[in-house]
Amino acid sequence: PLAVAAMACFRVGAASPRGVAHALRDVQAALAPRSGPDGCGGVGVALTRRRTGLDIATRRGFPTSPELISLDAIRVRQPKELLRTDVHRSIPPESLAPEDLAALASNEVVVDPAKVLGVYRQHIDMDDLPDPAVLVRTFVQLGFLFDPNSFFSSADRQILRTHRDFKSLAYDLTKAKERLPAAAAPVLLYAMSCLEYRCAPLLPKLLDAVEENVDSYRSDVLALLLHSISSLGLGRGLPAEAGGEGGVVFDLEDGSRSRDYGHLAHAITCELGRRASAAATGELREGDSVTFQDWSRAAFAVAMADLYDINAGDGEVLPMFVAQACSKVQSREDLSNSGWAQFFLYQTLYSVDVEKPACEEAVKRAMPMWIQEHLHQRWLNEIILLAQPQGADQMQRDVDASLRRTRTQALLNCSVGRDWDEQHCWFANFLLNPKIALECDSLKPLGPGRPLPSGWQQMKSRMMRSMGYNVVTLHSCFWDGLTEDQKDEQLLRMRTLLGYVHDHALEKRQAKIRQRPHTHRGIESKRKEWEPLP
Repeated sequence: PLAVAAMACFRVGAASPRGVAHALRDVQAALAPRSGPDGCGGVGVALTRRRTGLDIATRRGFPTSPELISLDAIRVRQPKELLRTDVHRSIPPESLAPEDLAALASNEVVVDPAKVLGVYRQHIDMDDLPDPAVLVRTFVQLGFLFDPNSFFSSADRQILRTHRDFKSLAYDLTKAKERLPAAAAPVLLYAMSCLEYRCAPLLPKLLDAVEENVDSYRSDVLALLLHSISSLGLGRGLPAEAGGEGGVVFDLEDGSRSRDYGHLAHAITCELGRRASAAATGELREGDSVTFQDWSRAAFAVAMADLYDINAGDGEVLPMFVAQACSKVQSREDLSNSGWAQFFLYQTLYSVDVEKPACEEAVKRAMPMWIQEHLHQRWLNEIILLAQPQGADQMQRDVDASLRRTRTQALLNCSVGRDWDEQHCWFANFLLNPKIALECDSLKPLGPGRPLPSGWQQMKSRMMRSMGYNVVTLHSCFWDGLTEDQKDEQLLRMRTLLGYVHDHALEKRQAKIRQRPHTHRGIESKRKEWEPLP
């Protein structure tokens, strides 16, 4: 029987010697003789101990029940190309906005425009419907990075505006304009003014929100709004005699046009004038605090938008703004440490002196003489050098290349002023002889073929015309569509129309003189081994 059992074990596959030994032991135990129930001895076939599969499994140490496979085990077994679309990821949160807002506020992102756009790109890749809070925060943070106190040049702003992610951000903001809160309008307009960027489809919604809440905004917010709108050139529509349509009307996405927003700066100025009148009598509402910076910014915005003669409250608003600003200055040290406020005040004072509005005398009387003297003494060395735009403008460099090709003599970023001015306050992009100022407008138009310069360019053009200069403005929406030959042709035609005078003596002085003689290969002169002493 043992032999038969051994053969049976080999037939069923118990090929290992250890397995055969276990099988033989079981068979021998089963065939062992034992006494029957009647007490007689005999050979009985009884199973005394059967080794079950559970015993064997426990002794050999492998699991006997199925277990859940972990996500790590699944990822290990996946091909590498499928790891990008892993379906076994954890469940995402309901909203990704808090994480992205926290990333935008981190120290390494808050100072880097590329990382700001990177957080925005990550947000739209993870969410089909971008959160308005993330869109607003991204756009505003970019504006703050390029504010007037930054070290970025105008060319840096232009590079950012042409970036694909920035265009996508502006598009998403326009699509989400119905979900934007009214409180976001002031900061978005300020960011646009810092970036020198006009998003025509989005601006009507923002300006509507401003118009509806003019009475509820604080005075410092109104001053910032007035400056932002004026800087974008929306303070007053370009008059018809200057080539404009007389209003601020935007082209919408459906092909129609918006209503006119040229009155909005006037409405904000009137509301600020009433509050300035209340502040003069100590009746300004509680919680509405206005600083030296706010009043000086509002005064400069009024001069920039050419709104000198607005009356509100007890009189003309510009003298009231100047008076309120000067009342916040206690000493020369406070004035010297006021930053942009001193620039705003001096430019306002100079503009009324040049353009001669009806409120000229009232503005000069509102500013104490010691403040005027201090600003005048510090203007060139302390104020204007820090206020000028840093770096070059891409359109300005393109125009400069065209001027060089046509051999047109032009001074780059040259100061201009009246003949009897002790010091100049304005700089022309290009100054040609005789008294021709060439300006470059790189802002986006209100619509196709409808350019509108920035408020700064409009104010500068008015000043230079009052000083007797012929001002020509080149708009990027037209200039960028020309070929190199067409650009040169336009400049040559402009020279003819304006009576450009070429200085041949200056050309000879500026001509480059060859320092080495022309020769042929093999007969070059020997290089000197010594140089004369200086």
